[in-house]
Amino acid sequence: MSRIGNFTRPDTAPTYFIDFLDFLDRYADVKNFRSEAAKRMELVAGVKVLDLGCGIGGAAFPLAGITGPNGLVAGVDISSALIEVAKRRAAGLPGIEFRVGDANAIPYPSGFFDVARTERVFLYLPDRLAAIREMKRVVKPGGQVWLMDTDVDSTAIYSTKPALTRKMTSIVAASMPNPNSARELPALAKQADLKDIKIETFAMATPHEFFVRAMAGSLSKAAEDGAVPLSEVDEWLSEQALLHASGDFFQMWLFVLVRGTV
Repeated sequence: MSRIGNFTRPDTAPTYFIDFLDFLDRYADVKNFRSEAAKRMELVAGVKVLDLGCGIGGAAFPLAGITGPNGLVAGVDISSALIEVAKRRAAGLPGIEFRVGDANAIPYPSGFFDVARTERVFLYLPDRLAAIREMKRVVKPGGQVWLMDTDVDSTAIYSTKPALTRKMTSIVAASMPNPNSARELPALAKQADLKDIKIETFAMATPHEFFVRAMAGSLSKAAEDGAVPLSEVDEWLSEQALLHASGDFFQMWLFVLVRGTV
């Protein structure tokens, strides 16, 4: 089973990540979160929007419905496999395009976009400050940069075994390059000299299927590496499965949205 932390190298297991992103893109609460973020961006027809770390385009396609055929939504992702899927799904659609590119070397000229956004990407980036500065470079003066991320180290999961739960969630957080990314976004935005910074927080509950997809692989790998006894992993995953069966499963994630002006 692939680990979610491997989003740093998605082409090592593209089938897993394509399936995982498809699952997320269908999830109603993810759609609602993106819709609320888009409302705050106040996008109109004809504007140009960068979606950095676009994956298979789950957020880009709804945005293109707002900016229209005379605007542009440009998705950039480091994964050629994910971009291939996004390009195939966008074939023949006006006002949307996808390119392979690095967050620290966005393949567009300076001042090209009106808005740049990124969602659940800074969890994985080795140099987030450089990425914000690169987003600033490709946004015109007065344009906006939107940073959205989740805080893996703040994941809340109901359990009758709280000490074991803290241990398991800490192991999953440790498998991520930047598990505290959401809480660090405001400071990063300030360090990058974004102006008129605004901050909002959201919480999102996710189903048991997401829990298994997002956490079980990291825990299994930790057990294989000897970082935690397999018996403890099995005990905790079994308890969560039982809670799911009884209707008592609950997992909640904290999201932070930071907006700044170039």
